[in-house]
Amino acid sequence: MAAQLDRHLVFPLLEFLQERQLYSEPEFLEPKIRLLSSTNMVDYAMDIHKSLHGTDDVLEDMVKRRTEVVSRLRLLEEAAAPLVAFLQNPQLVQELRPDKQYNIHMLQEHYQMWL
Repeated sequence: MAAQLDRHLVFPLLEFLQERQLYSEPEFLEPKIRLLSSTNMVDYAMDIHKSLHGTDDVLEDMVKRRTEVVSRLRLLEEAAAPLVAFLQNPQLVQELRPDKQYNIHMLQEHYQMWL
């Protein structure tokens, strides 16, 4: 049944069942790692892997995936920086409110924001 559910729904179910202690820890940790492998929650997956195997070592795939995720996060932060700066300026945000002409095209023309 879990295979048919969205992973965001499966994870809370696993957490609930783990708290109920119906199954052993390894029976929960392996599925959690598999579930997390398709997300950007690499650090959490690494922590679970360490806990499951009682070691500080992690798989090379996890280290590589973490590098990719952090790199992508930095690129997204850079791309979003103009919009974040705009939204953090209360004066500019206030100027948007009274005039209904402010839209994506205006932001692109005047503030070089490409959404």
